[in-house]
Amino acid sequence: MVHMWLERRTQAMTPATRYLAAGLVLACTVSVGTAVTSAVSTARADAISDQQKKNEQRIAALGQQLEGTNASLAKAYVNLERTNAALPVAQQKLAVAQQAQAAAQQAQAQAEATEARAVAAEAKARAHNEAVAQRLAVARANEQRASEKLASSGSALVSSQDALDSYAAEVFQGGGDQSQLGLVFGSTSPQDFADRMVMADTASTVAADTIDRLATMTADNTSTRSYLTAVRGEIAELKRQAQVALEGAQAAAAAATSARQQAVVAKDNAVTAASNAAAAKASLDGLKGQQVAFAADLRTQKASEQQSLGEAQAEGARLKAILVERARQARIAEAKRQAKLRAERAARVAAEKARLEKIRQQKIEAEKARLEKVRQQKIAAEKAKAAAAKKRGQTYKPKPVAPVRTPSVPPVPDTPSVPDPAPSGAFQLGYPANGPTTSGFGMRWHPVLQKWMLHDGLDWGIACGTPVYAAADGEIISAGWKASGWGNQVLIDHGIQRGVDLVTSYNHLSKIVDFGGQVQRGQLIGYSGTTGYSTGCHLHFGTYEDGTPVNPQKWL
Repeated sequence: MVHMWLERRTQAMTPATRYLAAGLVLACTVSVGTAVTSAVSTARADAISDQQKKNEQRIAALGQQLEGTNASLAKAYVNLERTNAALPVAQQKLAVAQQAQAAAQQAQAQAEATEARAVAAEAKARAHNEAVAQRLAVARANEQRASEKLASSGSALVSSQDALDSYAAEVFQGGGDQSQLGLVFGSTSPQDFADRMVMADTASTVAADTIDRLATMTADNTSTRSYLTAVRGEIAELKRQAQVALEGAQAAAAAATSARQQAVVAKDNAVTAASNAAAAKASLDGLKGQQVAFAADLRTQKASEQQSLGEAQAEGARLKAILVERARQARIAEAKRQAKLRAERAARVAAEKARLEKIRQQKIEAEKARLEKVRQQKIAAEKAKAAAAKKRGQTYKPKPVAPVRTPSVPPVPDTPSVPDPAPSGAFQLGYPANGPTTSGFGMRWHPVLQKWMLHDGLDWGIACGTPVYAAADGEIISAGWKASGWGNQVLIDHGIQRGVDLVTSYNHLSKIVDFGGQVQRGQLIGYSGTTGYSTGCHLHFGTYEDGTPVNPQKWL
């Protein structure tokens, strides 16, 4: 009985435990798949985002390379480059979206299959729960019958035991004729004795039957108690099984509910993924269309740029010719100025020499007069000595006094020292504006025209409307709009400096203040902007030596 109960216990535990475990697996299946897909998609999205950042940085760098280029050409080229850079990203996005769509559809199928398994598991778990409940009801009925039987046989057993106890007392403890021994030995005749013996035998038989029945009832009660104990153990185990089965059914129900929800989520994800894939494909197709349009626009703008470049070169040549001629005229003027300075200096030297010679002659005449006076004093003294000797009757012959010679005075030098005007020091330009240098002087690769071109100045990144000042004293020789790409431009000639004619240029101005005349260092001439061939607010500052552009840093 106990072995059978343990076997039933083992058989009852296994299904409930299995349903509980199945419920947990079903609840996690779709979530894990979705999480893995999401992690992969996130990693790919990060890679695409990094590629987009690199593309944007490269496109931003094109701004400096295209500085000085026609704005329409720069825009067309940047648009095409941005589109070309965006195409691989869009293709990656489409691939990711298609993979996500496939994964979502697979997840949807898995979720729906999981839902079906969860529903089946729930039905099986509930059926198992009902079976355990029925077995529990049967066990409880068996317990009730066994309890009633045990109570009934217990009462009968007590009655039989009481009767047997009374019989024994009468046999062994009763007195006189009332006891069975009295009945036998108290007979009065043989017939009476025989009758008494028959009665005693009958009583003994009845007592023996009672003892046998009592033994049978005791054994039956013992068996009933064992059965009742086993039944109660089975009931306890069935209660536990019923609890486990209930929990298994509840877990299966929860798993089924979760699976239904996951199926709905998976279906929504599949719809979203399909929409994203369609959007990604539409975006890719749109970019391809833009690429064709931008490429055509770039070809048109490139042809226009070639023509504009030719015009700008012609304008540059014309400006150089003007500046070279101004340099020639400035050199002639400088030569005349230097000749005038030399003549003026020669005149100052001659005047100084005459002045010094006059002073020298004055010194000679003054010295001769002083020496003649001394000589006359000596002659007078000798005559006085001769007169005094004559009075004494003596003879004294005066000593002769040498005539005065021309005194020795250093001659005037041929080139006496004449002070020149104080030198002004080494010439330097001041900064016309303060700002970071965004592009230096030198050769620069043009990504559209595919050739090296000279960037003939310094670019300072300053906001539009920033004041711009004259870098040194000079004359404004040109101010206004230049169709060659410089926009609003001011040219200032600073004359011959360090042996060259120095001209400074201020380009892409938003507004010009002075259009001509002399200006002084630090005088406001305009405001920075982004006119002409410019891709953003800045000041392009250039320097020309005899019409040739040079690095402004050597003058700043």
